[in-house]
Amino acid sequence: MNIDLTLRVATLVLLIIWRLYWYLTAKKAMLNKPKIDFTKRTAESMWVTLLGAYVVVNLFGYVLFPFNNFLFVTIGFILVILSFSQAISARKKLADNWTESYEYQIKKNHELITNGIYKYVRHPIYGALLIMPTGALIVSGSYTFIVCFIFILFAIEIFAKREEKLLTKHFGKKYIEYKKTTKKFIPFIY
Repeated sequence: MNIDLTLRVATLVLLIIWRLYWYLTAKKAMLNKPKIDFTKRTAESMWVTLLGAYVVVNLFGYVLFPFNNFLFVTIGFILVILSFSQAISARKKLADNWTESYEYQIKKNHELITNGIYKYVRHPIYGALLIMPTGALIVSGSYTFIVCFIFILFAIEIFAKREEKLLTKHFGKKYIEYKKTTKKFIPFIY
């Protein structure tokens, strides 16, 4: 098995583990959430699903605008590992405070988490969702990682803005002070 195929398979395995972890931990976290209107959820969920399918298709070797650069592919794999770790640690730290990003809601007994990865970044899951598919497309050797990065950055900026408005309303000055000491998506960077 060549190294290119190995990195693609390893990336695919990490993405599968991440999705399984999300699915299994979501059930418990969803118990205490209020009922919502699913209209936004359906549209936003559809875009996330299409992007995920596009990444997987590329990892299987059906690549648009391919490139061949082993060093760059290796960097993409490192990005996948780092973002995978960030997403899992953030989700674990949130525990029952977690809700789907497009539901924008406060749960009963909702806590503001400011330790662990949240000591450094306010939206580590969004940051991971920016870097993980971008890194996976780099691993697949597709220049479309650039468009992917821009598209996701635009989307998570909108998601974060809506979420921060809700958190500021609920937690007030505590959240405003927290924003001053942390980055938005990627620890120490942005």
